[in-house]
Amino acid sequence: MNWIGLRFGLAFIGAGIWFESPEAVLLGLATLLIVGITRLWSRAGLRDLHYERRIASDRTVWGEDLPMELAVLNDKPIPVPMVSVEDFATQEAVVREQALAPSQRWGLAILASRWRLGWHQRVVRHLTLAADRRGVYSFGPVRVTVSDLFGYDEVTAEHEDDATYVVQPRTLSVLQADEPPVPAEQVRSRHSLFDDPALFAGVRPYRWGDPMRRIHWRATARTGVTLSKRFDPSRERNVLLALDVQTMSGSIWTNDEEMVEGLMVAASSLARRALLDGASCGLAAMALSRRIDTFAFAPPRAGREQLSTIAQLLGRLHAAPLAPFEVLLARLPRRVPLGTTIVVITARDPGPYIDLLMRLQRLGYPIQVIGLGPSGPSSVARARSMGLAAMTASLTPNWRTGDALVLAS
Repeated sequence: MNWIGLRFGLAFIGAGIWFESPEAVLLGLATLLIVGITRLWSRAGLRDLHYERRIASDRTVWGEDLPMELAVLNDKPIPVPMVSVEDFATQEAVVREQALAPSQRWGLAILASRWRLGWHQRVVRHLTLAADRRGVYSFGPVRVTVSDLFGYDEVTAEHEDDATYVVQPRTLSVLQADEPPVPAEQVRSRHSLFDDPALFAGVRPYRWGDPMRRIHWRATARTGVTLSKRFDPSRERNVLLALDVQTMSGSIWTNDEEMVEGLMVAASSLARRALLDGASCGLAAMALSRRIDTFAFAPPRAGREQLSTIAQLLGRLHAAPLAPFEVLLARLPRRVPLGTTIVVITARDPGPYIDLLMRLQRLGYPIQVIGLGPSGPSSVARARSMGLAAMTASLTPNWRTGDALVLAS
């Protein structure tokens, strides 16, 4: 409240009575009247005052910004000369047109705005949310402050107005470097990342890196040339992408965030390819944000909606693991049915968990290792030396500007 104006008003009235000055009394009464009006004005300012925040969608893809609309409605017959709004947001959120102010609340920043409203007036501002970083972002709560005509008396109210949006990783085309190009309409029917061992289609010449279990020994003995079994592409098969978020051997607390983002793009791209090939695809990882459970899991399912589910889950993952990858592999037999192909996407040497992979394969879970980044070739060589199927993956020149995920066997 404007205590200075109140004191001045009372002082003028007292002095006017003491010195028998009607002018001073009138001036004091006028001061008290102004103080009372401004007090009532500020108190009534919050009444029928509405703040709205609208985000175009609750999800977007890295690189595709989101429009956001802020609006304040003064739905009463008196103007509001000064409205201050503090919209709390995730500290990492970026608004293109305005920098966020620091906040005393941990992990939050403030999107501050000021408004002047006439009676029954609605003012709208258009902003853009940057999608420069994968993750989960939220807005809310909102603190609204209304001041009087002179800016002395303030009334503040805070209310929950939560909104969340997810920035998902990019999804790229998946190409196999050792396959000849084919017409687009034949890609799905003739080529697949995942063969079905129940659909034997003949033999082909042995390729370096083929697992020993794929060699056709009878045909090899008959022809004198090493031959491998060839299978038709999988049409109805469960595939689980097991994402190894840890990028460096040793401590799980040290990680390469750039390489993690590349793994996210690779996982999203492989999920799309598997679903297009007709497989049921799921995802498992040992890092999840904004939840207590450290086990991120989407069971294998088919359909277009499953790609959105996996992309949303990838958008929520931390850039650092919350538990060793071995813990995730040990949990999988309780979550996925036998016969599910487990595709391990990694950027490091699979040595710490290679025994677990071999055990899973003996249990009836076909294993395929996909090595990404500088350590990819050595990771693939290590997996093949243990009899596991493996391929290298590359994003050229990087996950930000590359236009395809290239696999090579």
